[in-house]
Amino acid sequence: ACFIGTNAIDAGKMQGDIIKDLWDAHPEYDLNGDGKVQYVMFQGEPDNPEAIARTQYSVEQATANGLTMEQVGETQVCNWDTETAQKAMEAMLAANEGKIELVIANNDGMAIGCVAALSNIGYNTGAEDAPFIPVIGVDATDAAKDAIAKGQMSATVLQDGDAMGKAIAAAALNVANGAEFLDGTEYTYDDTGIAVRIPYAPYTGE
Repeated sequence: ACFIGTNAIDAGKMQGDIIKDLWDAHPEYDLNGDGKVQYVMFQGEPDNPEAIARTQYSVEQATANGLTMEQVGETQVCNWDTETAQKAMEAMLAANEGKIELVIANNDGMAIGCVAALSNIGYNTGAEDAPFIPVIGVDATDAAKDAIAKGQMSATVLQDGDAMGKAIAAAALNVANGAEFLDGTEYTYDDTGIAVRIPYAPYTGE
């Protein structure tokens, strides 16, 4: 067998690096000036390894980068769903408006739901004078790219489906011709000996 895909840990770490870059570039995001990052976390599924890794390593990486992370409320498990995340974010804002400085979401679907909730109360509308809370997702969907371009969302992490497709096609062609999966390709296995990892990339619209 051969696995071709991403490493979920890397997506979380990349979110943590993005958070560090945002806080270095925008000291005004520290709304209360306490030197800490008050964040809310939106998790895909409770037992999904991808969701667990993204949730854990985004915060761990931001902390490793020198930030002090402080979670507001409970982790919101929204099953990757936009509408569920919007309702959860509306409740979080009602209970904690003015206390939230960052939204971290395991995927762009939930991130877009959070943006919608923020926009409904005048935040993240894209207007220059509108209050803004950075929102970070994963997947680099068209909706997320559009929200970033409009100034409603800060960043996402690109999961390169095209690159994965090319790797899968190359491996499948080899097997069809009686060769080993990676013979004559540019790909190599990771330390498991069966997995080819396609790297993530940050997307900020720049």
